[in-house]
Amino acid sequence: MKRKSIQSLAFDNLTFGFDHSAPLFENITMEMPKTRAVWVRSPGGRGKSSFLRLMAGLLSPQSGKYLINGQNVSEMSFEDFLSYRLAMGYGFDMGGLLNNKTLFENLMLPLQYHKIIGEEEAYERVQSVTDMFGMTQSRDYRPFSVSGSQRKLACIVRAFIHWPQVVYLDDPVTGLKEDNVNDLLYFVEEGYATRGLKQIFFSSESPALANKLKADELMISCDWFTTRVAA
Repeated sequence: MKRKSIQSLAFDNLTFGFDHSAPLFENITMEMPKTRAVWVRSPGGRGKSSFLRLMAGLLSPQSGKYLINGQNVSEMSFEDFLSYRLAMGYGFDMGGLLNNKTLFENLMLPLQYHKIIGEEEAYERVQSVTDMFGMTQSRDYRPFSVSGSQRKLACIVRAFIHWPQVVYLDDPVTGLKEDNVNDLLYFVEEGYATRGLKQIFFSSESPALANKLKADELMISCDWFTTRVAA
């Protein structure tokens, strides 16, 4: 399936919360910043992961709309949303890796399942990226056999492996080695320049990461969102 280009992302009178709890976001209307990197923050740390999952289409609003290119995601068919989903990547901590497959095989899966590129090219891509991130020793092991740092790194790499336009990362650098953080920063810049990467939304407790990514700040709360452009 051909992926569609993502031109705009917006909330229209959107409310979201979990059952039997106060809304995390209430009647929010805003267009998301279009800058390359957006640092998602919230008072007391509440709501960042849910916000990123809403943006990735993994959660649905209780009311209102999440719009991609002006289209309501909740009204899209599976096929319609998939054409946008293939232009997105997301990495949420260490979740989603299959324990019966090696890290290398886990990274191959999105490319194989969606037939984004041929098998040989997919193999070469995964080998190249794992080499770049220093995963040569761990990539042939299953997730339960490697360190938490290597599992998390695999989840981050998987978010980028299909060359998406927009990527959502939840707390991507906590627990990573400094070399891997530097690899990620280089990989992101290379993505902007050569792989069609347009934008990253990320949560983090690291102002240093936000500074290095030259990120705009998006502060989210129950009934308001504010943005602050990076210096």
